[in-house]
Amino acid sequence: MNHSMGKIILDKQLNIEVLTLAGEVEKLPNHFHDYYELGYIASGSRRVICQSKEYIVEKNDLLLFNPNDNHACLELKKELLDFRCVHITAARMQELMVECLGFDVCPYFEPQVICQSDLAAQMEELIGLITDGSCDILQKEELLYLILGDLVSDFSKPLPKEHADASCITARVCDYMECNYMHTITLQDLSRLSGLSKYHFLRMFTREKGISPYRFIECLRMTEAKKMLREGKGLADITYQLGFSSQSHFTNFFKKYARITPKQYSRLYNN
Repeated sequence: MNHSMGKIILDKQLNIEVLTLAGEVEKLPNHFHDYYELGYIASGSRRVICQSKEYIVEKNDLLLFNPNDNHACLELKKELLDFRCVHITAARMQELMVECLGFDVCPYFEPQVICQSDLAAQMEELIGLITDGSCDILQKEELLYLILGDLVSDFSKPLPKEHADASCITARVCDYMECNYMHTITLQDLSRLSGLSKYHFLRMFTREKGISPYRFIECLRMTEAKKMLREGKGLADITYQLGFSSQSHFTNFFKKYARITPKQYSRLYNN
């Protein structure tokens, strides 16, 4: 049973989200999202797989997940975890690059795990201010700009264009799924579109994207669900439009990835 506590906060001054997870946190399956997730381990440890590379992350290690990076977090041993992170949309990151560094190119952080980083203390201070409800915009901006400036300087390159490393077949299949994920999609549909057998299509897609077609579609649905919740749409509408069998099915799906309920997430933007 999952005995973790997940809490998410929207800082409207900085226009970023903060997510904190504490307790017996279940494994997070392989997935991706359309925003940056920059965080650190305050206590505990995890086995992280990101972009087909495996890391052991421990206290004061930074995790730098870029938009569309596939990643999974797995239990290393039975212990309590304390993980804290910020979520920054690509559009907000571009604004921050202009404000902070004077250019509007989004960074691509690499490697995705920085061991024993001195920036963990600054991340802890920034996230602490936000979770405590601080309205001191100068203090928060200083910390955010210093963190991003150091990360960009030491661990980044320009964000690669979407599908830059994928074959034409994989790109075509991704385009199809992005247009039709709210409807039923079968493996037969995808293999026919690719011109390959089901087996060879699955091997090719997973090798090139680092994630299975099924999980790819789940991540697309999650991205759209968050967008609809931010817009204030009700659970019934979202359940129907995204093709879930029931509201409870949608709620369980959302909690698996976001670690909070859809209603909790909606309240961030619709109070």
